[in-house]
Amino acid sequence: MHSDDLFSDVGMIHDECVERSIDQAGSAKAAVDVLRRIMDEGHPLQLQFSGGKDSSACANLVLTAAREVIEAGSKTPPIFVCSADTGVENPVVRSLADHELQKMKVYANKHGIVLHVFVGRPTLSASYAPRIIGGRALPPFPVGRRDCTTDWKIAVSQRVSRQVRSLSTGYEKPLVTVIGTRASESQARMINTAKRKERADGLWFGPDGDARLSPVLHWSTDQVWEYLGECAAGLHESYSDFADLIEFYSAAAGGECVVVADMRQGQGSPCGARSGCWVCGAVQNDTSVENMIQSDPAQYGYLEPLLRFRNFVVNSQWDWSLRNYLGRTIDEDGYMPVKADQFSPQMCERLLRYLLTAQDQANAMGSPVRVNAIGVRELFAIDFYWSVRAWHPPFHAIKVYLEHERGNRQEAPVLINPVRPSPVPEVGRIYVGRDWDEGSSALQPPGLRDPVWEMFSESCGPNLRMGTQGNVFLELDELPEFTVDEEGACMFLDFEAEEAIRRYHREDVDWTSAASIYLRYGVVTLGSGQSSGIDNMIRRSQWLQRMGLHGQQDVTSLRQRCATLNPTQEPLFA
Repeated sequence: MHSDDLFSDVGMIHDECVERSIDQAGSAKAAVDVLRRIMDEGHPLQLQFSGGKDSSACANLVLTAAREVIEAGSKTPPIFVCSADTGVENPVVRSLADHELQKMKVYANKHGIVLHVFVGRPTLSASYAPRIIGGRALPPFPVGRRDCTTDWKIAVSQRVSRQVRSLSTGYEKPLVTVIGTRASESQARMINTAKRKERADGLWFGPDGDARLSPVLHWSTDQVWEYLGECAAGLHESYSDFADLIEFYSAAAGGECVVVADMRQGQGSPCGARSGCWVCGAVQNDTSVENMIQSDPAQYGYLEPLLRFRNFVVNSQWDWSLRNYLGRTIDEDGYMPVKADQFSPQMCERLLRYLLTAQDQANAMGSPVRVNAIGVRELFAIDFYWSVRAWHPPFHAIKVYLEHERGNRQEAPVLINPVRPSPVPEVGRIYVGRDWDEGSSALQPPGLRDPVWEMFSESCGPNLRMGTQGNVFLELDELPEFTVDEEGACMFLDFEAEEAIRRYHREDVDWTSAASIYLRYGVVTLGSGQSSGIDNMIRRSQWLQRMGLHGQQDVTSLRQRCATLNPTQEPLFA
């Protein structure tokens, strides 16, 4: 489909777009003039690029301004283009962004523009599989918190921006961040842009005093698409013809004209038809992916297994039988809550099997970029977290992966009648006491300890350190963030995994031993300041094993062990 075909019915369906006679050339020229002035003043620029229509328009405005400055005989400060890859983005979106970034590099090289591209990614511990399947948090649901936006987008952008700022020092003028916000996107956006005092005609400043510019702040959806359409038609010199971008928006709208579809979406509910992460459950139905599959099954069929996995997770929100009920904290009175929390160990194992299958199917069916939500680093991170929490016997995630590789493939089921919403079950509290950590032996000290490894402290083994609560644990080397050494993990998988499973994957061993072995081998390195927290978690998990409370727990059995019960929950067990 040609890009001009996708605009063909705008006049027929939305005559008012024509009647307004938008002076698009004037709007674009005004934006370029402001950017040229900022460049002439010596400001290096940072562009936040998502691959969507607004950031694409901003990218072309920035590169156009830089080209004009150079053609006028001046030099431009460097331009830093920053993008975030969540690791679970719609493959079409990721492929589109990567190709557009490459086109920018080619265009910049052609015109002598100094351009640097940075693609940031979430930390390993914050990424989807270790976070959700590792049992550390719930996924985003239509009703609930959406921490993923912070962890996968905002935090990543902030980290990349800090890196860019360190590279942009030494220039006479401060770095200016160019963003593609538009006041007309929604009433809330209009209010927020006004509160921030955003400007399109000059610099405005963020809460930390950083200089910013919003060149398309006052553009309508029509104007953005008209500008991109004129670029596609060759009326403006541009780094891209935006044909892939236009085709994507059209496919996500079910093949409809991109302008009309985008305007309709702007009038609908937030996130109704989105184009972000394929695992996202912020909305009940991912209509953009559904539309893409329906519009061209041959081209977008690889999205089906990903959508199937995503829908299963979303439709599991209110099924309390899939949750872990044993609380993760012990209060000051020595009680541990019993209430529905994150997904249960059994559910997390199911999700691991389903996601391994879904990503393999998507890749086999022709995904334009490799779907790799669970790579070797994510797999070992999951296994580490399962071990630290005594959720499964040691090396259980590795065992699941090896079974998958031998042909045990499991697809996520289709839930025809999802469980209806209901209040979160809060059953009661189990009394733990304040001296719960005193039941271990001197031969096997509790927590983050390794007696065999400690014997070599004078040569290659670690020393011991004391925490703020008086706990003694290993003094391990730490990195800025939680890390899995990919080469070491691959070697473990190839040469150690089978024997480790044979020796340790049993009911009668300490289920936290896999975590200790990974740390001893250097496969896993903790992040700065994490040793004390991991020590506490391992101590707690070892106590749970002594009490028979580790692994998958039945809520009815937990209720029988409660010292206090929540009377409002009695009807659930009548």
